[in-house]
This record gives sequence, structure tokens and C-alpha cells, in this order.
Amino acid sequence: MGNKKYYIDNKEFEALLLAYKENPKENEDELVKMFDLLITNIIGSFNFKIDPDDAKQDCFALILKIIKNFTPKKGTAFNYFTTIIVNNLKLLYTKEKKYKLKIEKFIEMQSKKLD
Repeated sequence: MGNKKYYIDNKEFEALLLAYKENPKENEDELVKMFDLLITNIIGSFNFKIDPDDAKQDCFALILKIIKNFTPKKGTAFNYFTTIIVNNLKLLYTKEKKYKLKIEKFIEMQSKKLD
């Protein structure tokens, strides 16, 4: 990645993904750094109202499950994983929003019972 701290080169990303699939242990650290950058950039760009650490952890878990499914035939690695991460963050946001609404309704109901 060189000095380009905030930029992911798709060719480099795909080469790293394919190298990881061949030899996970040798390529794991570099791939984790690249996914960390991608997830961080997406969370920052979309400004999701979610806990960034929890979201990042959830995205990493998802990526570990689906990384074996990636092939360059499915599109560029950058687009493929960006789509997956954004959709996962939307899902997390929606779940968190619904959870907060349930808590608010519960608190409201409890306060009405006390009145």
C-alpha cells in the first residue's frame, strides 16, 4: 500500500486476496490492514450512527465467512467487498435503530405504569 494510507488499489487488493486464499498465514496481516482501511473508510464516509468498533468487528467476522467466495469473475474486489460491507452496516444500523425504539417504548410504558 505504500504511502497511500487512505487509498486501496484494486489490483493490489485482488492480488492480496488471491494470495491469501493460497497461503492465509503468510498474507493475513496485510489483508487485515487492507480490510481495516476499507471498513474504516466506509464507516466514515457513510456516517452510520453505530458503534464503529462493534461495526468493524462485525464486518470482519462477515468478511472471514465470505472471503472464500470471492473470485475476480464476481467483479472487482473493491466493489464486491464494499457492497458487502455497506449492506452489513445498513443492517446493523437498522437493527440498532429498532432496538433503541423498543427500549424507548418500554421506558415510556414503564413510566405510564408509575403514573
